[in-house]
Amino acid sequence: MNLLLHRRADSALSELDELRRILDRLRSSDPQTRFAVGAGVCLANIDFLRRFSGIEAFRRIPAEDQKRFCQDLNDLELGLRSQEPGMAIGVGLYRIWLTDALAERYIVADLLGEELAELSRRAASA
Repeated sequence: MNLLLHRRADSALSELDELRRILDRLRSSDPQTRFAVGAGVCLANIDFLRRFSGIEAFRRIPAEDQKRFCQDLNDLELGLRSQEPGMAIGVGLYRIWLTDALAERYIVADLLGEELAELSRRAASA
């Protein structure tokens, strides 16, 4: 049993380390890339808030509807990849944040959420 818990903890640390590396790369990217990623986050968040008004309302809807929205985000991300790759990354990161928030993986969700909020604010104010 301890081995299983240890593996799960290692997996969570590995996921957190990978997220930190991604965010570090994003922070060091050029302003146009950061803007595009922020615009993708903003796009996903506007759609999310329009449909659900917030994370607590989203938690209360049936799991099938939650999955459908995540699939909609996935479809949006795939559609943006060829035309606006930075925006696609933003939508994908938003989907990851939402999934982690729903799974109550707050360390990852909080870290990612703070970064995405800042990117979105900058894109919306430009």
